[in-house]
Amino acid sequence: MRQTRNEMEARKTVLNAGDHLFGQSLVSPNGAYALEHRTDGTLVFRDNLASEDLWQVSVPGSEQAWLYLLTEGLLVLRTATGVPVWSSGRIDRQVVAALVQDDGRLVLVDADGNQRWSRDPVDAALTACSTPARGDRLGVGEVLVGPIVSPNGQYALSQNPDGRCELHTTPEAPGGYRTVWSAWIGAPGAVLSLGQDGVLRAGTDSTVLQRWTGRMRLDASTVVVSEVVVRDVGDVVLVGEDGSEIDITRTAAEETRLAGVEREFAARELEESAKPARPAGSGMAKDWFDSLDLSDFFTITWVEGVDGREALSRLGAEADAITSMTYDDAVSAAYPEHDENGSSALAVPVGGWVAVIEPNGYQGVYRGTEMSAGTQAIVFHEGMDGTHLAWHRDGKALAVYSDDDHDELAGGEPAPEGVDPSAFVAFMARIGLGEYREDEDEGDFLPPALEIACLAAGIVPEPEDFAGEHLGAVSSEWG
Repeated sequence: MRQTRNEMEARKTVLNAGDHLFGQSLVSPNGAYALEHRTDGTLVFRDNLASEDLWQVSVPGSEQAWLYLLTEGLLVLRTATGVPVWSSGRIDRQVVAALVQDDGRLVLVDADGNQRWSRDPVDAALTACSTPARGDRLGVGEVLVGPIVSPNGQYALSQNPDGRCELHTTPEAPGGYRTVWSAWIGAPGAVLSLGQDGVLRAGTDSTVLQRWTGRMRLDASTVVVSEVVVRDVGDVVLVGEDGSEIDITRTAAEETRLAGVEREFAARELEESAKPARPAGSGMAKDWFDSLDLSDFFTITWVEGVDGREALSRLGAEADAITSMTYDDAVSAAYPEHDENGSSALAVPVGGWVAVIEPNGYQGVYRGTEMSAGTQAIVFHEGMDGTHLAWHRDGKALAVYSDDDHDELAGGEPAPEGVDPSAFVAFMARIGLGEYREDEDEGDFLPPALEIACLAAGIVPEPEDFAGEHLGAVSSEWG
């Protein structure tokens, strides 16, 4: 018997993201199951073959509600005033459609057909009444209402109210409580269970296995889980019906790695604390540096035997951008009120060298080689990623410590890069790098790399060197 046009419009097999149902049904391809939206706003999932309703969501009173599949990936029943009555869980922008399958499951799928959420035709109340899991495992017909604990009592798997499963150490474990592994498995409050069919569920949602393993293409109906086991080493294992490992969190290996890192860190801490403090007064005067009040991001490039105009030109400043200014002028240009960042440099003559100061810049880091043409340049940069120290001579890099070479620089070791990696080593030895505690009373001394730069250049700056006007430049090309 042929369906009328109205009957066909009232029955859909796919609800696409952005569409809604009102007084319509979402029907499985074989017609056995249907998600019916009734005009009173009630949402009913019906077994057509058995002529019975498997579950339903009612709207309070006589207020109507529509069923929407939002573009954010949520299936939501909400009233005309926008009040949500029921939803599928949480936002998932991968979702493109809602379907009712021939096996009676309501699912949300992505563009490749992978299931992102499901509601099984099982009784949620019956699932919640299953036997609580005990010991070190969740077995068939059991629910995770309390933690299951490894035989040695050091690791526990529990479920949080927010819908996450969490593996954590117990308070009795070495190091006390800490989270080792976690995964979102379902809607808040949906209890994890292992059904008689070998399917992991969060409430009525059977896409737990995909989320647990991170393999969204996995078809849970083809995998039978017999146990979820917490092991002494700190792994959680999903065991198949034949005893094989379906999935293992591999947190034990990570725990071993972290333990090794902690041991190495503790050994370094012990070694560092055993070093003596640097004697007070053994360093260069730092009053000049304090007077500059530089932030955590700046560069000072020392260039020998050139004047300020030449140094700024080598830094990349245009000739018409070079003008007289004070240090305060350079700082103001580096931090303009109308913009988040600015670019400026001030060239200050100091003992046969020119100190090119960039209060909020880093051009010297990239132009150090060309700034050293026919002479030499030493670059010191302090930034969020660390310290950069480099010595360039006549267009060649003698020794370069980049921001990820902290250990070599702090230990007074040769530079990882450059034609003369040991160029700074003698000056490092003079300030005791590697001999004294690294962070001891650092406020009493210049930053080590800056002190090394001054020693290598053979200069002793004074606060008055930076007073008054000097040549400087502001350039948008340095942004």
